[in-house]
Parts: sequence; C-alpha cells; structure tokens
Amino acid sequence: MSLLLQNYEFRPGLKGTLVTLLGIGLFVALMLWQIGRAQEKRQLQAEFDGRMNLPPISYTGGKMDIADKRYRKVRLSGHFMQKGQVLLDNVVYEGRPGYEVMTPFLLDNGEALLVDRGWVAQGKRRDILPDIRVDEGPVSVQGWLDHHRSRPVVGGAEVSPEHNIRWLYIDLAEYERYSGLKIPNFVVHLSPGSPQGFERTPARYDANVGMHIGYAIQWGVFALIAAGTWLALSFKRRTPGVAS
Repeated sequence: MSLLLQNYEFRPGLKGTLVTLLGIGLFVALMLWQIGRAQEKRQLQAEFDGRMNLPPISYTGGKMDIADKRYRKVRLSGHFMQKGQVLLDNVVYEGRPGYEVMTPFLLDNGEALLVDRGWVAQGKRRDILPDIRVDEGPVSVQGWLDHHRSRPVVGGAEVSPEHNIRWLYIDLAEYERYSGLKIPNFVVHLSPGSPQGFERTPARYDANVGMHIGYAIQWGVFALIAAGTWLALSFKRRTPGVAS
C-alpha cells in the first residue's frame, strides 16, 4: 500500500477545490435547514397535541389571538346562515376531488365567523354545484380553531370571481364585499358527528418529521460524496523522473 501511494501525490486543483467547497457548503446548509424544519415540526406537533387535549373554550365574539388559541377546541352558540357560503376548491379527500364547505355562523351577539362544515364531492360536471343547504335554526356546535386557508403559491391571483362561490382561499376583505359580513382571521372546523356537517376526519396534525430527517441525511450524503470525489481526484500520478 505504501509503495502504491508513493506513485501518487496530492495536488488539488484550485478551480475544483472552489467548486467543491461551494457544493459542500450548499449541501451542509440544506442539511441544517432540514434538521431545523424537523425541529419546528416536532414543536408544532407537541403544540397541537397539547392544545387538543385541553377542555373546549366558549367563543362569544370579540377579538381573539389565534396564535395563542390555534388548535383549541371551541364551542359556539348561534345559527348558521345559508347566504354567504363559499366552497374552497381543489380539496382531495380519500383520493376524490371536492370542496370544503365554508358556512357563516352568526353568534348570539350578532357577530359572524366562518365554520368549515367539512368536505363534499365534486359533481361529474364543474358547473353543477353540490347541495350545501343548512338549517338556519338556533344551535350550539363544537369544533377546533385554525387559520384560514392561505393564498396558494400557484394560481394565487384568483381570489373569488363575481357570482362564483368556488374560492381558492379566504380573503377577509373580499369575503366582506361578497357577503356583507365581517369575519375574524380564523376558522372553526366542525367536529365529526355534528349533524350540520359533511365528511370530516378527526382533527390531527401529521408533523412528518421523518421526511425532513430523510432529506437531511440525503444532503449530508451528497456533501460526503462531493468531499470524497474531490479527495480522490486530487491525488495525481507522479510523473516519472520528476522529483516531488
């Protein structure tokens, strides 16, 4: 082995070294980013589990810090409103395309908010909308708090065409113009088992930490491959008759 190594010398090229250092730096940065994302997801999972296990709170209107109450179970008293309903488009449930039914709920004090009543299937034709009629009688319901669906990266310019109840996301100002109702910056997802709802699954949050750990390992391996390749290519065979 020592005789074999005597036939080679370590002569890394400047250009190759710079490219390798840049590549390793990028891979390590991506690895650390994925490790950070995994930690964030662990914290979100712990936050979700902890808040979902707390007893429900009653919301009777007024301002509420959703960051402080997100995922909390909540009770509402009032009645649903037929007018002002919208369908959140592009929602897949068990492999089937459909909509989330967003229905305004008028609290006993006269304030309104949106309640997600669950998923309904898309018809065979896009121009045929599902039946989302709701009983407008007084009722008490329970659900859990969350943010509204945010503006998507792709197709985000489409807000809510006039006379079309299919929306891609909830824009508070646009919804107020559409319905005449001022709503807060959170939604209540109706609990499974409620007779006013459609298809729903129990509230859950899947942090998917393993995915981020897998990506971190992948970027770490790429960094090692880059370093190993640079090291192997940096050993050059000695030229006979040339002293080192």
